[in-house]
Amino acid sequence: MQQTPNNVVERLLLEKTVVASRDELIRQSLTAEQHKCLSAEARQWLKQGAAQQRQGNMMAAFADFQKALQAFQTLAQVRSEAKVLSVMAHLCYSLADYLWAVDYARQGLELARRLSDKTLLHQALSCLGNSYRHLGDLEKAQNCMSQSLSLAQEMEDIEAEMRSLGNLALIHRVSGESEKAVVLYERSLQLAETQNDTATLEHILRNLGNAYHALGNSQKTIVYYDRLLRLSRDRMEIVVVNKILRNLHSACYAIGDYSRAVVYLQERLQLVRRLQDLRGEAQTLESLAINYDILGEVSKALQAREDRLKATMKLQDPQLQRQALSSLKVACIAQGDFERVKRYLDYLTESI
Repeated sequence: MQQTPNNVVERLLLEKTVVASRDELIRQSLTAEQHKCLSAEARQWLKQGAAQQRQGNMMAAFADFQKALQAFQTLAQVRSEAKVLSVMAHLCYSLADYLWAVDYARQGLELARRLSDKTLLHQALSCLGNSYRHLGDLEKAQNCMSQSLSLAQEMEDIEAEMRSLGNLALIHRVSGESEKAVVLYERSLQLAETQNDTATLEHILRNLGNAYHALGNSQKTIVYYDRLLRLSRDRMEIVVVNKILRNLHSACYAIGDYSRAVVYLQERLQLVRRLQDLRGEAQTLESLAINYDILGEVSKALQAREDRLKATMKLQDPQLQRQALSSLKVACIAQGDFERVKRYLDYLTESI
């Protein structure tokens, strides 16, 4: 009588052997013509999956990639199998299914090691590093991404190296190690400057500006944000430019460069008005008034406060209106400009 495996490991080993034996039997039973047809079908499924992915039909794409994977496994085409596993891992990652991304990337990593294929190794390790970061396993994420970076350097693949540096920097930022992150971003910037790739350069400059702003390094924040604006302001989304200008003002104010702060605030004022962001407009005008006061430009400070009050009136926010009116009133009394505030007092006192 045949004995039944009495533990999980034995059962799994038996199942794996049965599957392997089945694929081997199928492979051995295939004629040369059938082998050729199955190989052609696998590549057609791969091509069809790629087309579905481009069209945004992710589940249909995944099903086609799964069929291609099974066919390549049956045919023992290990390199093709490894490539499909890489595609499936990255597809799962794009769908935010990080556990499955890890599973497929691990399988691909094992095959890539058997093949000694550095490109496939790099791709698998990168996907693993990013997936582990999202899963919160930052130690594994850092380990995988460091290996990915080393491989990119060995291959002398500058684009892959820049991606790995950026991904590793992000892991350090999530870990609260912003100082290490900026070192990696600086290295990737040096590489980007040797390439004719404006999009990558913009991305790195933005990351550097964000990282230095988080660290409170105002000088560096200004350097990289300003360079980013000069390089690509016309191509960036207006809300992104608005945020950068706000951070630039904060950095300039922190180091006492009030004239430059005013320049960025004036630019931001134009943007928030285009966005019809009345709260942003009121906030920007308040900051302008403060900077004008410091610079001794009294008339401009008064005008900014009056414009702020007008913005709050459009908002119909009584609390903001009271604050804006009080600020304008104090400034007008200090300068003896009673007529400026007088026209608002009766109206606002009644309405708020």
